[in-house]
Amino acid sequence: MASSASTVSFSEGPLFRQLLSFALPLMAVNILQYVYQAVDMAVVGQVVGDVGLVSMSNAVNAVFLVNAFVIGLSAGGGVVVARAVGAGDVGAQRRAYAATLLVALLAAAGIAVAGTLLARPAFTANAVPEAALDGAVAYTAVLCCGAAGPFLMNAAAAFLKAQGDAWTPLVLVGAATFVNVALDLVLVGPAGLGVPGAAVATVAAQGLSALLALALVRRRFAAGRVLGSGVLAAGLGAHVRAVLSVGLPSAVQMAVVNLSYALVTGMLNRYGVDVAAAAGVGLQISTIAGLPCWAIGQAITTAAAQCAGAGELARARDVARLGARLNIGVTLGIQVLIQLLAPAIVGLYGLAQGTSFDIAVLYLRITCSVTGLFYAAMYSFDSFALGAGSPRLVLANSLIDAFAVRFGLAFLLSGALGFGYVGIFVAQAASPVIPALIGGAYLRHWTRSHGVERGK
Repeated sequence: MASSASTVSFSEGPLFRQLLSFALPLMAVNILQYVYQAVDMAVVGQVVGDVGLVSMSNAVNAVFLVNAFVIGLSAGGGVVVARAVGAGDVGAQRRAYAATLLVALLAAAGIAVAGTLLARPAFTANAVPEAALDGAVAYTAVLCCGAAGPFLMNAAAAFLKAQGDAWTPLVLVGAATFVNVALDLVLVGPAGLGVPGAAVATVAAQGLSALLALALVRRRFAAGRVLGSGVLAAGLGAHVRAVLSVGLPSAVQMAVVNLSYALVTGMLNRYGVDVAAAAGVGLQISTIAGLPCWAIGQAITTAAAQCAGAGELARARDVARLGARLNIGVTLGIQVLIQLLAPAIVGLYGLAQGTSFDIAVLYLRITCSVTGLFYAAMYSFDSFALGAGSPRLVLANSLIDAFAVRFGLAFLLSGALGFGYVGIFVAQAASPVIPALIGGAYLRHWTRSHGVERGK
């Protein structure tokens, strides 16, 4: 690993301080990435109006699926690189990074073709209003055709995080956010591009961020110098398979979770505008509340992979335990705040006192409750499993969380048992309980099967 004050070696030193210092910039990265779409929607809403917002709201759902796939694939490369970092093998790091870049480029090409061909049929099938259809199609097509930017950016960011550097990705995403906002203000309105202008702004910002990320990785790390190293000529088949063995289950897992939310949203739409608007606001708030949990999970994955690569299996187990406690503690604090301030938080989204307001508060009372602690545990254990080399467990848990409970139980409670939309809220709250218990059992099994002594 290159000598740098910004990198962390999780195989030695105080684990709690390392996890916390690594997770904090990742929290900021998650917030900035979430702000990306919010800025696009805000500018389009101000300039284009309601039709533009309808275009954006439908296109953003498709973009979330693409982003989930991007992040999941990149996570596979990050895990493979982190194991090589723990082992101190620079050559293996370079080969894993090269394989991650190759997978990113191939996936970006596939997304470009799929987005161009399927956007209009998909939005038409989803009954997008005619006035908003062209905007939704254009926004999605532009972002899909420019998918190489986010794919390469996430590949480089995964390499940096595998090295223990979470601050550089934060700077890169911050710069991209600034460029995106500036271009939005120019392209959407003054340049007259409307909704597609917001997509062009995002693609340009992400492309610039990708170029900066690739240049920084090459300059700072010997393992980041792929071109001219001979690694491409040597063949990357085995390393591509290693990246895909982790990345594909992770990508599918993230896509499955996003798809389940889309299905549940469709169920809630049947209860009318008041319920749909309230649930939309509640989902936005609960998503923001989950950003710290996701950041801590990303830290757990990197730390566990580094420790496993270094042969420090007891320390990898400690990463899971300490990370889960940290995640549960942080999540508990956030849930308490939401319970205390739910009406005030809902009011920030512009819902006036009335039916929608009350339903949004109820959504938070149910979904941001004690079951949030199970979500923190589930995500912590799944993140450890990903870093420890069990991505299929993560995929299985996501299927249980997303379909068996969130969607399946929602269908049962809202329909057959007659609880209506409240039953859907309860199903969303209950979805992480079983996966959390499975994740805890996996950690115990992993500890025993790897001969890690109790308390060592």
